[in-house]
Parts: sequence; C-alpha cells; structure tokens
Amino acid sequence: MTHATTNADVIAPHSDSLCRQFNQDHPTTVLNMARFFIGSKDQSKNIISASVVQVRHDGLWIDGETLKGERFKLSVSFSGSMQSLAMVRESFLKLGKKADRGLLYQTTLRPIPGQPAGLGVYWPRWSPFLIALAASVSSFFYMYFFPDTKIPLLQWTMEKVGGYGTVRTCVHFAVFLHAFQTATAIYLMRRVSAYKFSWKQMGIWCGCVQFFGIGSMLKLLPIVYNSKFVQDENLMMEKEREGYYLDEETTIEE
Repeated sequence: MTHATTNADVIAPHSDSLCRQFNQDHPTTVLNMARFFIGSKDQSKNIISASVVQVRHDGLWIDGETLKGERFKLSVSFSGSMQSLAMVRESFLKLGKKADRGLLYQTTLRPIPGQPAGLGVYWPRWSPFLIALAASVSSFFYMYFFPDTKIPLLQWTMEKVGGYGTVRTCVHFAVFLHAFQTATAIYLMRRVSAYKFSWKQMGIWCGCVQFFGIGSMLKLLPIVYNSKFVQDENLMMEKEREGYYLDEETTIEE
C-alpha cells in the first residue's frame, strides 16, 4: 500500500487519537488483525503483541512483536478512501471481523485421517455374519483341496450343494472376488485416498484384503472416504479464507 502525502487526507490529523482508541478499546481485534493479515501461518502463531501506530485515509499501520523479540510493521489497506472518522471506525471493525473469521478458518481445518498405528488395526471387526462367511469360505477351500474328506459335516455339505463341481465353482468365484477386492483396494489407496499410503502399508492392506476379503475392505473404505471428504472440506474452507484477502491488500516492512 502506498501512502501519498496529499491535502486530500483528512484522516491523518486524527491519527493519534484513532490509534489510542483502537489500541485501548479493541486490543484483541488489533492483535487478531496482525495475526491474520501477516499472511504466514507460522509467523502468525508467534505474534504476541500488536498496536496500531498510524491511521490514514487509505489504511492503517500495525506495529508488532513476535515470540523471538522480532519487530515487524504491517500495512492494511481500507477498501477505499475514508473521508470521515465514522468511515474509518466502520472499516476498522469490518477488518476486525474479517480477521476473526479468517483465523477461525485457519484453526478449524481438520487433519486428514490416515493409517492408524499398529498391525492390529488391519484386522476386520468380526460380526456373526463375517464369522459365518469366513467359516463357509474356509470349508469350501478345504473341500476343494481335500474332496475325499471324512468329516461328516463337510461330507453332508458337499452332498447338499451338489458335489465337487459346485465346490470348485464357489472356490474359483471366491478367488476372483478377493482378487477384484485387492485391485480395488490398490486403486482406492493410490488414486482416491487423500492420505498417502506407503508401499509397506499398501502391501499389508492388500494381504489382509486378499485373505479376509470384505471384512478388511469395510475397514479400508472409511479411511479412504473420510480422507477425501476432509480434504474437500478443507479446500472449501481454504478458498473461503483466501477470499478475505481479495478486498484488502497487505504489505510487510521488516
């Protein structure tokens, strides 16, 4: 922002009184404005004090200090040329609301959920349905490799399902289905998920999906879906926050 020394600036003579009013009546607003309009999130968190040191018709200057004792001067422009003290106060309050909302967006961005720690998280949460499904599939695989089994229950099952041909068809379908689920899991982890899975994590997930099938897929899907949902939500909030910078320009003097 440029400060042209012209006779048109009717606000400059009242700069000292406006600075005292803003600093005494709205110290939190001034601090939030400094933290928001500084632009850098890292630097914003380190600002511990700020005060308005000059007010002109086109904007105001804020002087502040960081945790490291470093001083900075920040210039915040009004949306237009102020021609009265009432307009200056109104613009100041609008900038304060803008800063408050902007800081709120900065602090409420949700972290993208990712891979929980430990191998135990990969195992499916067993329900009666999954237990029955796993027992049935395991039995069919056993009958596929050992068609001459002497176990009465398995012999009875083979008779009821239509013999070895049906067992073989079911096993082939199960292998195809698990392979398809594994390919889907790879696609979800590499292409859809906002969380970046490491190759080791992908390998473990693929192994679990290949072995447990739908049980592990039911644990992987929420991670992928939630990560994409949170990323889209954060991007929307970021765009809204960036929109606050379009009305006023800021410059920094070291």
